[in-house]
Amino acid sequence: MGRINVLSFEIANLIAAGEVVERPSSVLKELIENSIDAGATSIVAEIKRGGVSLIRVTDNGVGIDKEDLPVAIKRHATSKISSREDLDGIATLGFRGEALAAIASVSKLTIITKTAAADTASMLVSEAGVVTDVSEVGAADGTTVVVTDLFYNVPARRKFLKKDATEAMSVTALVEKVALSRPDISIQLLIDGEERFKTPGDGNIENTVYAVFGRDFAKKMISVSGKAGAIRVHGLIGRSDNVKKNRNYMNAFINGRYVKSQTVNVAVEKAYTSYIAPEAFPVCVLFIEMGHGYVDVNVHPAKLEVKFSDERAVFEAVYYTVRNALTEHEYRPEMELSRQKPTPNYLGAFMPIGETKRAEQIKIESAPTQRPEPTARPRESAPKDEILTVASGAGSINSRRDRSGSPAPHLTPRDSRELLERYADSVRISASDAVKEEEKEAPSTPSYRYIGEAFDCYVIIEYEGALLVIDKHAAHERVIFEQLKSSRNADGRIGSQTLMLPITPALTPDEYASAVEYRDELLSVGFDFTAEGGVCDITAIPDAISIADAEGLFVSMTDELALGTGNPANTEAQRREKALYQIACKAAIKGGRVYDRSIIDWLITRLLSLPDITVCPHGRPVAFRLTKSELDRQFERLK
Repeated sequence: MGRINVLSFEIANLIAAGEVVERPSSVLKELIENSIDAGATSIVAEIKRGGVSLIRVTDNGVGIDKEDLPVAIKRHATSKISSREDLDGIATLGFRGEALAAIASVSKLTIITKTAAADTASMLVSEAGVVTDVSEVGAADGTTVVVTDLFYNVPARRKFLKKDATEAMSVTALVEKVALSRPDISIQLLIDGEERFKTPGDGNIENTVYAVFGRDFAKKMISVSGKAGAIRVHGLIGRSDNVKKNRNYMNAFINGRYVKSQTVNVAVEKAYTSYIAPEAFPVCVLFIEMGHGYVDVNVHPAKLEVKFSDERAVFEAVYYTVRNALTEHEYRPEMELSRQKPTPNYLGAFMPIGETKRAEQIKIESAPTQRPEPTARPRESAPKDEILTVASGAGSINSRRDRSGSPAPHLTPRDSRELLERYADSVRISASDAVKEEEKEAPSTPSYRYIGEAFDCYVIIEYEGALLVIDKHAAHERVIFEQLKSSRNADGRIGSQTLMLPITPALTPDEYASAVEYRDELLSVGFDFTAEGGVCDITAIPDAISIADAEGLFVSMTDELALGTGNPANTEAQRREKALYQIACKAAIKGGRVYDRSIIDWLITRLLSLPDITVCPHGRPVAFRLTKSELDRQFERLK
């Protein structure tokens, strides 16, 4: 008996349908998803001319019974659901029964399929949705779908297609995401007869990322795994030196389905706060697993958007999983030099003479040495008695004067002095103090060999069999930032300042409801308020912010709560981190200036003692690691 049913009119109307075939990539998406739902462990996708002339998908799935073939290309014909209740727990990628019907209506379609129980395979041929032939053929178990002359009968739609190369890129991006979603399935993509990639199908996501994006991308990924209640998050995230200029490499898969989720994206981006530059975007391949009843995939025609029953729970599961992985992972970025062999320069070695083809070695006079300009500015040094201070007792930051002789500008009192007074330990960096600290901490001092400085900005040391090139300003920023953050975490309290006159923010109904529902959490981060008749009056605010900033922060917190994209503790922590790294930037030693060697040694020791020295709080690299093998390769000692 056949397994494909034509849905009743009532059930069909409950499905968020309306999806049409827009371009070759949408055809390929539906065909590959059908192969996955059929239990395939190997899928080959092939296109020619961007998919306009040919799209072919071959799998080793369960196949289609012969009597089901003519039904398969009818609208709302599917084997995946049969009743209203099935929509509450959709576990397959496809379920609407529209894909094959839509594809068949705008192309010439051939389906060759065989089940394990059948003696022979069956073949269906159709044109513009009309079946022209059903016959028996010889073929292996599984299904092959061939789509040719896409949009041949709809010229108005065909003229809106892009160039073949552009359509091929769209297909590649689509198949990449499908391949990442199922590392247990071997997926191969062929474009105009050439293999674009092939995943091993061994269930290892690292190997799948390697096959899709290449070695350099894969080696800069961090494995993550976490669980919060019934939600499990696992996969890979990019290190802080593996970022992109857009969100195209942020891949989220909900129960194996690729989706574009604002909740997940915001959670990942917030987890990277102080790890990457604000204008950069992280990369990730995250799998989020939960009960099928907790997520609704029937909300978007292309099934790219989903709705969670508890957005906040998903946000927090993703945020803490990613943040914990970043905190625990230790690495130093590798400095990669060009591996292209330099073009030999034969000037000064051999030069042809006259008409003969022989060459004669001659001497070329070297160019006269260029004298230094008499007005060259000497290196700027820090005064010997300079003391860079981050002092809790004084509540101040003493930094050297700028070139004009004027004192360097201070941060506003609330952003620096008061916050520093509350959270920072005393950290004094001077020649004498650095020596004392070095002697006191001698037993745990990391072993390294100081090489020197380049351009008065970059410190070079030999450490653990490689060269480390350290940006001393960025490194000092990170050291101060970690000390301030550690002091804040040790204290753990967020004080409030009571207002003489309340602030009445303009809240939407959803934001007002969130403020009332999560009142205790808003109180925990320093806010206090009264709520009555749809109006909130803020009576106290966190003591580290100004009154001018308080209303905007309160509104943003309630908005995030309403959207399920955050909680007050996270928002407050990130805001305070930003204030701390602003302080660290002002207090750090400056590039281009000469400091006492003891200060540099103190900085190196502190930096090497940190668990993560990858980036400064602004997201810039702190150090690069240059291995001996890399140098040997440059000098052709290694081939």
